[in-house]
Amino acid sequence: MNAIVLRAPDKMAEGQAKKHGLQVVVSDGWELPAPRTLFVAKGISIPWTLLPAGFSFLEKWDIAAPLWRYGVLADDIGGVQERERTRTVTLDLRMLLYAHELLFVRASRDGQRFLNAWLGECGGGAEPRLAFLRALHMVKPLFCSLPRSWLRGDILTLAPEPRARRSPARHTGGLVKVQVSPGLYIQCKPGDEVKVLEHYRLERMSRKERREAGR
Repeated sequence: MNAIVLRAPDKMAEGQAKKHGLQVVVSDGWELPAPRTLFVAKGISIPWTLLPAGFSFLEKWDIAAPLWRYGVLADDIGGVQERERTRTVTLDLRMLLYAHELLFVRASRDGQRFLNAWLGECGGGAEPRLAFLRALHMVKPLFCSLPRSWLRGDILTLAPEPRARRSPARHTGGLVKVQVSPGLYIQCKPGDEVKVLEHYRLERMSRKERREAGR
């Protein structure tokens, strides 16, 4: 049985979960109660119609999470020291961020290792989205990046605002590197980073998976 972990009692969500045949756990911990588990942050709207697809992705991938915000990169959030620490792990901060508020995890070796690494990186008040990227690069689990459409509008009010963007530097030519998955980079023209990431994600999803995800 698949499981959903809620951070606070929610009779409506618990009823919906049972209708979908899901085991319901109310906990603030990160234990994996089932072979495939969805962790949902408090106050997040659950995309019930997409959950069958989300759990099916865990047959192949260790974890899955939606993109957080288009146009906001790792270089736009967190403090200076943490961004530099993140750069030493990821080698580049021109990467999109992920919404850990809706996190699918398989009870595999790398799924558990990722959770352990992420929680460890979150210590000391670290920015969880940067910690998430560091854990991805440290563990290198099979990660499925879900479309931004899996999130509802309420996450925008719950998530902290990114710091002000710096004025972009003028480019006189050449290409930039974009990380499309842990350890894998693609070169593109400056300004086309988001387009390349979206194209690469769609290429990796089968037609069946895209239909199930409502694409």
